[in-house]
Amino acid sequence: MRALDPAAGLIVTCRPWPRSDTLTAVWRRLEQDAPPVVLGQLSRSDAVAYVHAHGRAVSDACLTQILTFTGAISWLATRALSLHDDRDCAGDPDHQGLQRLIQDEIAHRLSTTDDQLRELVELLSVNPQIDLAINHSTATADALIAQGHSEGLLLRNGRPAPVVQSTVLAATPAHRLTELRAVSNAPAAPTTDDTAGPLLQQALAAWQRGDLDAAAGFLEQAEIPGNSSNSDAAADLTAAIWAERGLPRVSSESYLVRPADSAASRARAALAHIGAGIPERLDDRPSARQALTTSGVALELLAEGLRSSLQQQPPPSTISMLVHASELYTAAKTTRPIAELPAVVAAAVAIGAGDLNTAQAVVEAALNGGQGGSWARPRLLGWRAFVAIRSERPQEAREALLEAEELLSPQSSRTQLLLETIRITLARRYGDRQSLEAAWESALAVSRNVDISLYSLLPLGSLIDAGARLGDSATLAPYLAQGLDIVQRLGRPPLWSNHLWWAGIQQGILLNKPASLGPYAQALVAAAPHSRVAAAMAQAGAVWVTVLGGKVEVLAVEAAARALAAAGLAWDGARLAAHGAGRLSDDRRAAARLMACARELHPPEVIRQAAPTISEATPTPVTDGAQLSERERDVAVLILQGKTYAEIGQAIFISPRTVEHHVASIRRRLDATSRSDLIAKLRLTLGSVEARP
Repeated sequence: MRALDPAAGLIVTCRPWPRSDTLTAVWRRLEQDAPPVVLGQLSRSDAVAYVHAHGRAVSDACLTQILTFTGAISWLATRALSLHDDRDCAGDPDHQGLQRLIQDEIAHRLSTTDDQLRELVELLSVNPQIDLAINHSTATADALIAQGHSEGLLLRNGRPAPVVQSTVLAATPAHRLTELRAVSNAPAAPTTDDTAGPLLQQALAAWQRGDLDAAAGFLEQAEIPGNSSNSDAAADLTAAIWAERGLPRVSSESYLVRPADSAASRARAALAHIGAGIPERLDDRPSARQALTTSGVALELLAEGLRSSLQQQPPPSTISMLVHASELYTAAKTTRPIAELPAVVAAAVAIGAGDLNTAQAVVEAALNGGQGGSWARPRLLGWRAFVAIRSERPQEAREALLEAEELLSPQSSRTQLLLETIRITLARRYGDRQSLEAAWESALAVSRNVDISLYSLLPLGSLIDAGARLGDSATLAPYLAQGLDIVQRLGRPPLWSNHLWWAGIQQGILLNKPASLGPYAQALVAAAPHSRVAAAMAQAGAVWVTVLGGKVEVLAVEAAARALAAAGLAWDGARLAAHGAGRLSDDRRAAARLMACARELHPPEVIRQAAPTISEATPTPVTDGAQLSERERDVAVLILQGKTYAEIGQAIFISPRTVEHHVASIRRRLDATSRSDLIAKLRLTLGSVEARP
């Protein structure tokens, strides 16, 4: 052998396992002439040299944490150092995000190792104090530990590195963990931060996936004690789960079971308590000042802005404070669970103030910045759709709805009801009665599992309006009562209450029950001195009642309709103007003026989006050389969508009789001899028009 030749130059590299007798003999012979170079755990100086060699910089605190959670195992530590980014540390001082990246690679390595070693690593992760002699001979246990050390999964003493242990606990199914605890004689329910922490991480990972049931299950297994450093995180997650399940009062109670300690968790608790309409649960004790973080400042601004929005006359800075809170929360890149997203709170308050542009901007910024992580995107998309409908952009609403439906977990009852509300509102404003009835039935099935919160009052108003349109006020009566109770408990804040009161007025109008409008009208009149939105609603409500009584003052109706549009209620303003026009059968000029106002506020162009091949600037040429006018083209598109004359009139704010005149004119132009002939010629003329939802 060359090892026995003292004149030979020989370098041998090998892993510490497996170790054969022959290899051991070679080692011993070579060590007689030169000391071995042992590549063990990464020292601090090695780590610093590695970082400098790769042109990177890592703070002392970060370096210490990385070496700690990787156990200074070479491949783990160097991999963590290569993935580390100081910009992530501001919002993640514990490097949880970095550890999750490493966990994916550890899980892959575990999946490719042999079954016996994998089971050993699992057992040691569940119970590091396990007596391996129970299931293995001493020689076998020593060989497996050496193999695990060689694979970079175990320290030399047989303990798993902290990040390896957390990987096993986070990636192993609950039933398998139970089996491992039974085999290793580990406690059935972990009670220390060392063992509960990984289960909490597993719960947080399930939350991000939208798996609320799994997240709750891991939390129950962890049984994190109230004095644990993880108690606030457990309370925040519990509250967020119940909020997304559509049970806001239970969400609030989560912070009674686990009182929030940190300032950030107290802000999250305030969000839950106010959302449930239980302000007496707010904790106003001063909390110890902690290091300023982007997410911490965001939550403080959120809590302050939310409280400010509950005032009868909120300061002008309220909306800007909430928008700033949302921007900072997005910038922090935090994915920690929360009972409601800052962007949703800011958007709801902006809508309450009649500022649809700000509502749109804050939701778009949150979506573009990934606010809240993956679990939050379906909810933000739902609010994008909600704002888009109110801003007369139905196609944008449909697109957001479709994307949200693809991403949404079926366990997210609260957001599921929001999406059902979007579908109902689209059907109410742009569909026919059949599509509205179908959407209504679907929403009722979801609503049975959801209670009302402060943050769902706006969607509730849309549901109440749709129910009244179908003649059903009884089904949602308990929800309306819940909403009224919440705003009453919170002091009837105009920014949050106005739209609910307006929904009550609309319900009375649609059901032709003017007497039921009284309490809602009085509430709006009382709020009017402090709220331009309430003032517009109060004025419009009074005018509408006058119209119902058969008296139509054209200038008053038009002024009220335009005031509603300026307050973010363009569709409602259009309905008021059209309603007034419908009562002016003897004054065609006045009726035409109000119809023109209605079409301006709720423009018919949104209907023609269904036929994008048609030029908007010029009349449409037809087969015989004749031309359709702009209004005839609108009617033709709706005919191809299968709408009745009454539905066409409602859609473009003309009377059914006027629709009939337009259809007769179209028949003459196309020389259509029957309805089927008319449909066939319209399809040839306009192309295929897809029915609207």
